[in-house]
Amino acid sequence: MIEQDIPLIDIEDDSIGRSSMVELIVDSINEVVSSDHQCVVYGIYGKWGEGKTSLMNFIKKMLLSQGKTDNINIVEFNPWLVNNDEALLREFFLSIMANADETARKLFCKYGSLAIFASKTIVNAVAPGLGNVMADGIELAKNALEDSKDTLAELKKKVSEAIKKSGKHIVVMIDDVDRLDKEELHAVLRLIRQVADFENCIYVVSMDADMVAKSIAGYYGNGTVQDGRRYLDKIIQVPVVLPQIPVSDMRKYVHKYLERVLGGIVNYKEIDNVADAVAPFITTIRELKRYCNQLSFVLPHLAKEVNIRDLCLVEAIKIVNIESYKRIHERRDYLMKKTDNLGLVINQEDVNESAEQNYQEAQAYITEGMTGYQKDVVADAIDELFNNHSYDYQDELDEKRINTDVYFQKYFTLSVPSDVVPDTDIEALFPLVEKSKVELVRDRMNAWLADYSASEVKRASLFLIRMFADKEKQCQLASVIVRALSVSRLSENLPPFLYVNQDSITAFVPLQIIRKYMFFQTDSAPEVRVLDEGLLDETLDFVFQHSQMCYCLNVLCSSSEIFNSGTYDGRNVIKVLAERFTKMGFNEQFVYSKLLLGTLLKYWKDADKDAFNNYAKRLFESYEVAIEKILDKFIDGEDDGNDVITFVKLFKQQIPQINQRLQEADEEIKNRQSVKIYQVNYLEAMRSYLEVR
Repeated sequence: MIEQDIPLIDIEDDSIGRSSMVELIVDSINEVVSSDHQCVVYGIYGKWGEGKTSLMNFIKKMLLSQGKTDNINIVEFNPWLVNNDEALLREFFLSIMANADETARKLFCKYGSLAIFASKTIVNAVAPGLGNVMADGIELAKNALEDSKDTLAELKKKVSEAIKKSGKHIVVMIDDVDRLDKEELHAVLRLIRQVADFENCIYVVSMDADMVAKSIAGYYGNGTVQDGRRYLDKIIQVPVVLPQIPVSDMRKYVHKYLERVLGGIVNYKEIDNVADAVAPFITTIRELKRYCNQLSFVLPHLAKEVNIRDLCLVEAIKIVNIESYKRIHERRDYLMKKTDNLGLVINQEDVNESAEQNYQEAQAYITEGMTGYQKDVVADAIDELFNNHSYDYQDELDEKRINTDVYFQKYFTLSVPSDVVPDTDIEALFPLVEKSKVELVRDRMNAWLADYSASEVKRASLFLIRMFADKEKQCQLASVIVRALSVSRLSENLPPFLYVNQDSITAFVPLQIIRKYMFFQTDSAPEVRVLDEGLLDETLDFVFQHSQMCYCLNVLCSSSEIFNSGTYDGRNVIKVLAERFTKMGFNEQFVYSKLLLGTLLKYWKDADKDAFNNYAKRLFESYEVAIEKILDKFIDGEDDGNDVITFVKLFKQQIPQINQRLQEADEEIKNRQSVKIYQVNYLEAMRSYLEVR
């Protein structure tokens, strides 16, 4: 809903407590018009948007409601509808003549005609000290009006006498003079001070006094703002400064208007929180309406894609200073916090000594040119947006904060960047996850992978899991996500070694999903525990049965925190993977790297020693894989003695068989590096193994 910035007419609609001020002004005018008087000028001073026009309407209506229309003639003059001195004077005299009696109207017409013709030299004609001496322009004007026998000064005096004789007091209301350009503004002030300062005439003029003083400064004294203000003080006899709306009251108005904009998007408590953050930026009702209109424009595109409080703060900065808003985007790299591989925010001091200095410089650049309270408010907002956040980066992602790489750009493009999965699309997938529709979830993830990076699919996965704060619910959702990822394109065609690049999900699944959301620990019980062992078994059983072997071995290799937790040995699921492994040919098995192969065999031996030994016996009895290739796989020369120790631990029962095969081997095999290392170290490795046992 767009908030219309329409001035109020009825004082009953006023919500900012201006009725008492209106009464004071009207009472003062009533006192002035109780007798004949010189021209009096009231100045209504206020910034744009502080309600000057509404106040003028209230004054007019209260004056009319008194029933004194026989005593007061109200004239509204809008100088900003014209664009030069001549037109301005013509419009003024037409306005003031509208309700005058016949005598006064004729005098207004004659005086106004002369004034219009002499508009460019009017200052010289009536300036103090010149008396009735007329400039050349006035002589020309007088000759043009042959029926006039009076000077301008004499005509002006007759106009005043006619006004007094009519028994009416003219109240001329002039609004928004600060809208005028310099020449037009100067002309209006000359009109009030020198041309139409008639007796029994009252002017009520609204303006931003600072802007007016700055605009007319060049015409007077040394051309300073103070000179402009001194000239203004000569014209205005009764300055009325609109009071600032108290901060506590403004906060109530902010909450009221935000409720209209944010209602249905966030709850009442969150609106209250946003109002607290935004209120310091808003000083007038006009600013508040503009701000709410700005929010109404961006919310349809971003409501479900960003953090509402952050968005409201950013839009508030935009209202205060659009340049500051742009500079936030420019200094993105200096504002954003660094994170480690686990998504924890790194302390700035741990990054480098200049990190905090960069941040402070960025903050100073954003607030450059601002002063006082406004500068402090924006600086505090920058801290709130970028320097006040959790040490867990995932928490920031969950809250869609501006200080995360994923969400930052959304606050400035006012749309979802093309390389980011829309949060609305992720949320649309949630019902399928909740209903354990693994294949459908997988299909959606594969569709995303056609347009987005692997890291985006990983983010979406965590987003889905963390839509609930309940640990048990997260555990259930994590199980579905693990299964979907394990059969998605991300798990396919991995190399036969540990895959650890930044796009890999082989460590992401066991560490960032299984370990984090299917286990738990508390401050009172710091040991790691399984939330639902049966569900974890089902999950890993699915992975080890349906995923490609490279993916399974990678996941297993990254799962030390799972299988070594002390509360979950995973024997059953290891047996599932081992059984699948044994169905492969020996040569097919030995495609995998030492780390992947060794990890599986170690876990298998711990989970089912008899089955493992039967496998090992067949391995060394079979000539499908040459003995030297087996030794090359496990003893690759990178860790010499330790490789042999690991090998002996795995195949202790097969050592006699291994040695027998080596004795039968030819010299070429015996001279291989792996065979030599084994021969030199295996006895010592056997002794070490026995001592440990």
